Order: sequence, then C-alpha cells, then structure tokens
Amino acid sequence: MKIFAVISITFLFHTAIFAGDVDRAFKYLNAGDYPNALKFLKEAVADEPNNAAANYGLAKFYSYKDNKAYNLDSANVYILRALKRLPINPEEKEGKKFLALGVRDYTIQALYKTINFEAYAKAERENTLESYQHFLNVYTDTIMREQALNFRNQKAYMRALSLKTVQALEEFMKQYPEAEQVKEAKERYEKMLYDETTADKTYQAYKKYIDTYPTGKFFSEAKLNYEETLLNYYLQKNSLTGYKEFVDLYKDHPANAAIQDTIYKLVTAKGNVDAYKLFVRNYTNNRNINVAWKQLYILYTAEAAPEVYEKFKTEFNDYPYKDELIADANLATIDLQPLKVGNKFGYAQKQGNDSLSIVIDVAYEEAGPFSCGIAVVRNTECTDNKCEFFYIDKNNKKVFDAVFNYATDFYRGLAIVGVGNCEEDECKYGVIDKRGKYVLQPVYDFIDDPSEGFYVAEKNDRMGFINLKGEEEISIKYENALPFKQGLAAVQLSGNWFFIDNTGAQKFINRFTDVSSFSDSLCAVTQDGLTWGYIDMSGNFVIQPQYESAEDFVNGFGVISKKEKDPKNKNFFISQRYKIDKAGKILEKVTAPKPTPATKKKRGK
Repeated sequence: MKIFAVISITFLFHTAIFAGDVDRAFKYLNAGDYPNALKFLKEAVADEPNNAAANYGLAKFYSYKDNKAYNLDSANVYILRALKRLPINPEEKEGKKFLALGVRDYTIQALYKTINFEAYAKAERENTLESYQHFLNVYTDTIMREQALNFRNQKAYMRALSLKTVQALEEFMKQYPEAEQVKEAKERYEKMLYDETTADKTYQAYKKYIDTYPTGKFFSEAKLNYEETLLNYYLQKNSLTGYKEFVDLYKDHPANAAIQDTIYKLVTAKGNVDAYKLFVRNYTNNRNINVAWKQLYILYTAEAAPEVYEKFKTEFNDYPYKDELIADANLATIDLQPLKVGNKFGYAQKQGNDSLSIVIDVAYEEAGPFSCGIAVVRNTECTDNKCEFFYIDKNNKKVFDAVFNYATDFYRGLAIVGVGNCEEDECKYGVIDKRGKYVLQPVYDFIDDPSEGFYVAEKNDRMGFINLKGEEEISIKYENALPFKQGLAAVQLSGNWFFIDNTGAQKFINRFTDVSSFSDSLCAVTQDGLTWGYIDMSGNFVIQPQYESAEDFVNGFGVISKKEKDPKNKNFFISQRYKIDKAGKILEKVTAPKPTPATKKKRGK
C-alpha cells in the first residue's frame, strides 16, 4: 500500500508539472514571449509527444509571422500531430483542460487550414516548380494540393518544353503520368522524336525511325518519306547498277515495278537484237522478261526464214513460247505466191514442174507477196476515200485485227501504214511491227521506206528523221530531206542542201543547189544548178563540176552526160552520156537510154 501511494503521488506530480508547463507555455505564447513559450512547449512534448495542446501550441508558435523562428513546415509537422488526437472529448479531464487553453477540434482544424493556406500562398508567390513540389511534399490540404498539383504540372511541362529535347518531354511524362499536359506532351514528343530522328532527311534517317519506332505516330509519314527519298537516291545515281540494286534489295517498295520498267527501258534502249538478248540473259526476274522475249523473237526472226527460226531455237533453247516458234518455223518453209484468177487473188504453192497448188482461196480483191512471213491483203472494194487493208499469215489468219487505208509489205519486221483518206492526200502515216503495234504513231504526212535505221518523215511541210524505235531523233525542221546513205543524209534549209550525220550534226560546211545521195563513197552535186560534179565524204570535190548531169557511182563507175555538137549536124548539140571512173576518166560512151533519175525532191505518197 505504501508503494502504490508513492506511485500515485509521482503521477500527480508529473501531471501537475505538465499542466503547469502547457499553461505557462500558452501564457508566454499569447504574450509574445516566444523563447519561453518554446521552452515550455518543448518540455511538454518531450514528456508527452502526442499531447494535442502542446503540439497545437508548437504549431501556433511556428506559424506566428512576428516570431523569428517562423517556419510553416515546422508548424505543419506539429499541427498534423495535433490532428491525430482528434476528436477531443470535452467531458474528460484532459479535454476540459484543453478547452481552458482554447484548444479544441475547431481551433486545431482552423490552424491546420491556415498553415496550409499560407504555405500554398508562399508557393504561389514563388511560382516555381520547386515551390509547388515542396508544398505537395509537405502539406496535405486536399483542395490546395489539387491546385498546387495543377500548377506544379504546368511548371514542369513548361520547363520540359523550354529544354527542347525529346529526353525532357519523355522524363516529364514518366514523372507526371497523371498530368493533364501529358496528352499534349505526347504529341509534341512524337513530333520532336520524328524531327530529331529524321533531321537530315535521308532515306537512312527515315528507315531508322520506322525500325526504331514501329508504333510511332509518324510511322506512316516516315514510311512514305523513306520510300520517296530512297527512290530519289537511286534516281539521282541514275545508273543501271543502282537500279538493279534497288530492285533486288527493296522488293516491297511501291516503285519496284516502275524501276523494273526503267531497267527494261535502259537495257533495251537501242532496240536491237543484242539489247534484248542482254536483257533476257541477265534480268530473268524482271517483270518485263516475257515482253523482252517477244521483242527479241520478233526482231531476231523478222525475215521469217526457216534458217532464222532454227538459229533462234539453237541459240535460245529456253525461249518460253516454243509452240509458237515451231509453228512459225514450219510455215516459213512454205513458199506462197499471190495468184490472180479473174479479178480475185489467192495464194498458191509451186508443186513439181510449174504446177501450182492453191493453198489460200482466191477470195481477195488485192494481195501482196509474203514478206517476213505475212502479207497485206484486201477483201472488200475500196470506196472513194477508204480502203481496208489487213495482214494475214500463211494459215490465212489475220495476224492482228487492225485495218489500214494504206499498207506496205513488211521489211525487217516493220511496215508503213496509213489511216484516213489516202486518195485525197489526207492520209496520216505510221509504222507498225509484226504484232500490229505502232512503232511510230500515224501522225505524219509522209514516211519514206527506212534506210540505215531511219525513216524520212514529213509533218506540217517539214521533214526530218525518225529511228526504228519511233523516236524523232533528228528534228523535223527541214524543207526537204533524202534518206541516209553510207551514214550521211542530204537535207535542205533556206533553199540550200547540205549533209548531216546520224546525230543530226552538219558533216561539212559546203552547201549546194541540188544533190543526190552518197553511193560508192561519192555523191553527185551542183553548186550553180547547171554543172554537176562529185564530192567525197569529206565534202571535197574529187571530180570537178563540169557535167550536164551525173548519176550515182556503182561498183567504181558512174555515168555522166556532156553537151556536145551533134556529129551529124554541127549546128545542133546533143547530151552524150559517158561511163567514167572515180578519177573522172572517160572510159566509154553509153548508148543505152538514160534512166529516169531518182527524185531529189519530196516523194509522192
């Protein structure tokens, strides 16, 4: 019993000390004696850390602005401790004591609000990312935290933007995933990421983006730019090697087919057998391979002779259309000639001794000879302004459906055709191949037979030269033109004739009043329109102008005419023709009739 009495006395003693400390602390606090107030409040908290009144008192102590120890963070620490003791029961002895000191639920909550409000106001005055973050780290008022959070996020976003880096935006989104600015930040991040990755605008840069960011917002744009810049890179290189590399490496590129076409065009640009042979041997995976085979076949077998088909079969045993080759080779062995019976034409084959066997019925109004394996025919009468010519093979089948108002025999796989009213000189001429496809569109007023790889063509009263691919290789600008012979062609401008090579360049400066074409390395020309001589291929006279007329040299000899006195009547002159050599030496008189000279003017249609 004595021990209990001692414990009771001790407890009462400490309670009395505590009560006295808090009372005095509040008196000093209210009197503005902050040092003493702090002393007694600290002692009270040391004795009882969870004492609501002591913690409240310390919160007030640190929240007074005239206190040199003013510190809202410290005030917040103690007010939060006080809040933990709520609610205070005013019926209990401790509660009554708290009420006597002015400490109750309301005053604690009010001070809590005030401390948070002032802390937020301070953060707002500083208006920095750090100030708002500090508030969020320390203070707990829900409403003010929401405001601080919004401003913190704004400040953080603005700072990230100011750094102008992908990393800054990425860090913002990771650190503040709930910020309302994240959506905008994501868009800016995607754009900045795209711009940075593709800054040099090369196909490698775009490729890096689509490989690294397959789900990136600008993936589609990057893919399009990649395809475009990659294509431009190879187009600028403009080399066959580069195009082949492109086709092999980028099979899924949308321009792959177009580049394959470009390769085909480049390799076969010359349009000859060697060009197509090169293509079918080296570009077997090109999408134009079958077209190339057809073109090679047409060119190679243009003459449609049996030995040509056999040679083709031997050289190209991988030709994909063997049935066609065998059929054409068999037809080539059949010699068919046009046969006229009454007013109709058909085709017959010679049998035995001069006997003929009709192979194609006599049913055509007009029929030409077979050349290059096909023949031009007409089975209806011509009207005043229209004929209908078409082509058949030796099976009497149409080679193609097209019909023409004018048509020539095929030569080396090509034929000149006309459409329109050819009888009234309103025809337009073009050139077709053995498939009936236009190598040269029918837009010309006249096309001469091909010579040395060129057609002489006329359009709008001007003449020029077109190659066998249908390209106007030498401008249609001349008043007149003769076909190429021995690599040179005579053309006329402003009434003067001169010579050009197959590039269109003038060969030598000499100009003439009239000319022939080169034959046997010499050409008959006149500079005054009266006397003719011969020039060599450099434009120099090797036989001076002295003749009334001059015909082409053939096999080392030419025929000229000179005006001489008639030996039977000295008062008259005759034109005597002589055979001369290339030195101009007269070898013998020519008594045969003078041939009709080849015109040097525009040929009629």
